[in-house]
Amino acid sequence: MDLFAYPVSLVMKFWHWALSFVVDPDSGVAWVGSVLLLVVTVRLLLLRSMWRQQYSMRKMAQLAPKMKELQNKYKDRKSPEDRQEQAKEMQALYADAGVNPLAGCLPLLVQIPVFLGLYYVLLNFSRPGKSIEEASQMTNGAFGPEQVSSFLNAEIFGVPLASYIRMPQEVMDSLHPGLVREDILMLAVPLFVLAGIATFINMWNSFRRQKAAKAAEQAALARVDAEERAGGPVVDGEVLEVDGEKPAAPAPATTGAAGAAAGAGPDGKPQDFQSMAEQMTESMNQSMKIMMYLFPFFPIVGAYFFNFPIAIGLYWLTNNIWTAVQSHIFMEKLEKELPMSSREGLPPSAFM
Repeated sequence: MDLFAYPVSLVMKFWHWALSFVVDPDSGVAWVGSVLLLVVTVRLLLLRSMWRQQYSMRKMAQLAPKMKELQNKYKDRKSPEDRQEQAKEMQALYADAGVNPLAGCLPLLVQIPVFLGLYYVLLNFSRPGKSIEEASQMTNGAFGPEQVSSFLNAEIFGVPLASYIRMPQEVMDSLHPGLVREDILMLAVPLFVLAGIATFINMWNSFRRQKAAKAAEQAALARVDAEERAGGPVVDGEVLEVDGEKPAAPAPATTGAAGAAAGAGPDGKPQDFQSMAEQMTESMNQSMKIMMYLFPFFPIVGAYFFNFPIAIGLYWLTNNIWTAVQSHIFMEKLEKELPMSSREGLPPSAFM
């Protein structure tokens, strides 16, 4: 855990040192500011990756019709050589559009160790199982005993940043004489509830955006299927005439969204791996929907069962506020650059 905690504590220490030129370094303002600026630092470092993630996801949705055409091209060709050729053409399609299917992994992989490191650092300021006197004489990541003692004395609204809901009374007495559990609850409960609500709102908005993007993608795929069956381009439900002749009437469509998306055969069974991708997507959507209702309880559960300090709640809430604002800005920018309803060519770069 020190592997994660030390870099996090180093960033916090830098911001605490920088703020000490403006405010009292032992004040709650200096320590709250260092936690909030940690959020800003991490999110700014991830900004480019987050943009590329959203950009790649939108591009992949717009590439869906071309991918469908490619899958239709190979749907009756099952040899290993054909599969390999199909994979090469799909990789070339991704490369031409500047799309990276794995672009969404990096931001999550970075934020998880940052949170674990922050949790470890903040919890170790008060060292559960040790007295405040003992804790104030120990190091904590990049923080020396002097900074540890300073953090333990820092307060927000009269409540120590290092305090947590189930802190033993004798520790509360040594941390802040006269501090009672009700004081901690008065700040911790609203803080962690707000953090949970902010988490739910962000996950709900993300789920809603993905659902809308999926609907637009399915509409584009249905149009490709309709054009393939009709033998020509379809606009507003009508088959356009080609060289003055109207193509033959379309064959009956395969019923069901999975059949339309996967290119199912006459027996209704999927003919290629597109149906497997559809099933995986549906499974992921269901998992995300479950997480959307469960994950917001994590800060509340963590505050009680895992001794999340007040400072963790501040980090969690600030991080989610940043996410909400950033997502709104990104979506506005994406709608201008890559509107889902557009059939125009894609911009050449995924960089801001």
